[in-house]
Amino acid sequence: MRAIIAFACLLTLESPAFAQQPPEAQTIAVGPWTIATTYKADRFENCTMTRSSDGLGIVFLRNQDGLLLSLDSAKWKLERGKAYSVRLAAGSRSGDAKALAESKSVTIALADAAFNERLRIANVLEVRGEGMTLRVPLDGSAAALDRLDACFDKNLRQSPESNPFVAPTRRP
Repeated sequence: MRAIIAFACLLTLESPAFAQQPPEAQTIAVGPWTIATTYKADRFENCTMTRSSDGLGIVFLRNQDGLLLSLDSAKWKLERGKAYSVRLAAGSRSGDAKALAESKSVTIALADAAFNERLRIANVLEVRGEGMTLRVPLDGSAAALDRLDACFDKNLRQSPESNPFVAPTRRP
């Protein structure tokens, strides 16, 4: 009985090793872009590259699945769960994709490596839907995408799964 009470008391007085709070998001500016790391329950999730332009929120997200583009606008009224067909164009390169909708945002998987390389040198990414063409400015994207990839590679290598005895550094 004493052992159970002692164990219960120990649980309420958790040591700092067990009660670490997740760190604040670390961010860095690269031109007009902001690069940040995302952790969930002290586990590395992804790196993001964000900016806004003319009321359009723009996020490039790099995770284990690859590169995603998320666009959002407070003005949009989208059908949640619907996949809209879009045509992406960056410089002379273009391709078809699906934009998966939430109520005010869409997410587009960028799976074509050659197209993704074009994002580094193009000035604008056009996302052509049936109703209009969205123009995503890409100024400074070469350096920002390099930093996004470096952020992902560094944080993935330094995740607790690779060495559980060393705290990872959480910098973008």
